[in-house]
Amino acid sequence: MSSWRSYALAVVLAIVMASTGAWRATAGTGPHDISRPVFYLSLHPETAPPSSNVLAVEVDYDGPLLTGRITVDARGIKGVAQISEAGDGCSPREGVFRCDMSLNPKSQGWSHKELVMHPATGAKAGDSGVLRYTVTAAGVSPVRGSITVIAGRPELRVNEGEDMRGHGPKDAFDVPVLIRNTGDVPARGVALGFDGAGDVRPAAGHRNCARMSDSGETRCLFPDAVIAPGETWRVVPLPRVRTTEDAVDARLSYAASAYNADLKPGDLGRDPQRYKGPALRLERVPGDGGDWFFTTDMGPATIDVPVTNDADFEARGDSLSGKVGTEHKVSIGYVNHGPADPNVAKVRAVFTVPPGAKVVRPPYDPELAEEEWEQHCLTHDGGRTYSCDGNTKVGRVNLFEFTLRIVKKDSRPGSVAVSAEVIHDNARTRLPDPRPGNDKVAVRLTASGPAPVADTDTDAGGLGVWTLAAAAAAVVGAGGVLVMRRMRKKPLAAPAAEGESGKGESGAA
Repeated sequence: MSSWRSYALAVVLAIVMASTGAWRATAGTGPHDISRPVFYLSLHPETAPPSSNVLAVEVDYDGPLLTGRITVDARGIKGVAQISEAGDGCSPREGVFRCDMSLNPKSQGWSHKELVMHPATGAKAGDSGVLRYTVTAAGVSPVRGSITVIAGRPELRVNEGEDMRGHGPKDAFDVPVLIRNTGDVPARGVALGFDGAGDVRPAAGHRNCARMSDSGETRCLFPDAVIAPGETWRVVPLPRVRTTEDAVDARLSYAASAYNADLKPGDLGRDPQRYKGPALRLERVPGDGGDWFFTTDMGPATIDVPVTNDADFEARGDSLSGKVGTEHKVSIGYVNHGPADPNVAKVRAVFTVPPGAKVVRPPYDPELAEEEWEQHCLTHDGGRTYSCDGNTKVGRVNLFEFTLRIVKKDSRPGSVAVSAEVIHDNARTRLPDPRPGNDKVAVRLTASGPAPVADTDTDAGGLGVWTLAAAAAAVVGAGGVLVMRRMRKKPLAAPAAEGESGKGESGAA
């Protein structure tokens, strides 16, 4: 799920809730320091998360671009950490050093200076020191700050949950969540995030939780929690969630992060919807949860929640009327009336062309061709049928425009038939349709004008038209021979160029 990549890279959750007081305020136009107050430096860089050894001094500044200077006092972290890089050609050293640092307009993001660090020789888990710094630039007040550097990192993992099967729309169920610290220093303050991708939502609100309006995630904060290395704690009461009315292939993900180690100011999101119910709590698990399996990295655990649901797909047809040899546009497709709105599904409308017509221009998307993706509508039988794949969103009408040429007077209709399959782990399951009677609809053809001189009998396997030249027939002797001439079939109209029917066409009809 897209939102979880940002959850991991941007450090999941925010701690800037006014009710918790877990982070410093960032009011004012600046410049002012917004760096995280604590920096955990991993003693195991070979297994640490990417960039976990990069300490960032960050300044909130709202003004024109300025070239400033940062003075770093590293004397307080001696024996704990060493700064190996500072960027921009600046060479850090023990003690005090200075580097250039730009102050950017706020529209370009935070102004920052990244210091690459590694543990000092002999540093042990829990050793700590204070890094101090001052940022100056002409015309603005100096910014002074400090960051506590701690050797070691808390590493929080959550239990791998079991799939929740046998649920229907709007069903509620509990989700056991355990958190274990596999790191080498305590986690002081914990954040927990839930993401149901719109298909699974909290069934009860807790005052230490909030729903993010921009992502739909629910985030819960435990600012006073302390989880020592090796300890496992559980969330109580069990978080209760509910499937939505349109859920089918639902999934629920959850992950935990430690304050300061994985979180930074500004990660909360915009306009959170805060809850008012009893707070969730963390309780120590006797035996450290030895009967559970836990995630092996900071990513989320994911639970599949297949929901027994159905969707009414209605096929949409069209009609065409005109003289033989003329071309007409038709739009065929389908609409999903719900209630199910599967996230991962193959919804297909199969268009059978009326026998009296021929497709000369199927739907074509140049952007798909540029990206080397398959077109929405493909044929594999020379143009007699086309399979069109589209969107499943409830209420959305999916139409595909074809250009047909009427090639003969044949009143037999074509058709459009729609079906849907839910795809999960390379397996496909037919999505039930409560009204199968509207899954297929006719595409009618009314042809007028004179019949062509010659035609193709599609029911005769394309053998052509045989005629007798009666005036040329003669009987010669007792074993007279009937003279016959095979008339060469004349095309009624120039066929579409090869490949015009989309990738996958096998030939002309």
